[in-house]
Order: sequence, then C-alpha cells, then structure tokens
Amino acid sequence: MSTAATANKLGFDPDALRDKYRFERDKRLRTDGNAQWVEVKGEYSHFVEDPYIEKNIEREPLFDEVDVAIIGGGFGGLLMGAALRKAGVDNIRLIEKGGDVGGT
Repeated sequence: MSTAATANKLGFDPDALRDKYRFERDKRLRTDGNAQWVEVKGEYSHFVEDPYIEKNIEREPLFDEVDVAIIGGGFGGLLMGAALRKAGVDNIRLIEKGGDVGGT
C-alpha cells in the first residue's frame, strides 16, 4: 500500500507524523545522555524504594512470550491495556516496578 493510500485510510500521514515527532525529540536530546542523571545514594537512597510496600517482592522470572509488553502500570499503561483488549489483543503483559498499579 502506498504512503498516500495509507494516509487516506488512516486520516493522517504516518511518515509526516514520524518526522514531526523525530524533529521534536531531536530538539530535546542532550549530548551528555545518561550522564545527565545523578545517582541517588547516601542519605537520599531511600527515595529509590517504593514507600507503599513493607518489603520488596521477590518473584521468579517469567519466560513466556507475549504479543505486547506494556512498561509501566500507571494510568496510561492501564488505558493502553484496556484499548488493546478492546482491539482484540489478549496476550498482554503489564510490567510495573512498584508494589501496585494505577499511578497517581
């Protein structure tokens, strides 16, 4: 299917949208990459922990295959899972590092 046909079917041009977001992303990328982040350690190390669970949860790793992996169980992740289910995708894995899902 040609780009024009795809654009007509979708109601937007995927290539133009990709270019637009790439342009915006490139404006925000920093040359120092991951070096821009400060390691949380010392007296502030407790900020890395989840304050809403009493002890860390230990689980065995999963080795199954899924069609979609959603990283983050906040509101957006939950909405994406619901939208995928409505679209007929059943093999979904929601991955959340916190003790619960739902976000703020």
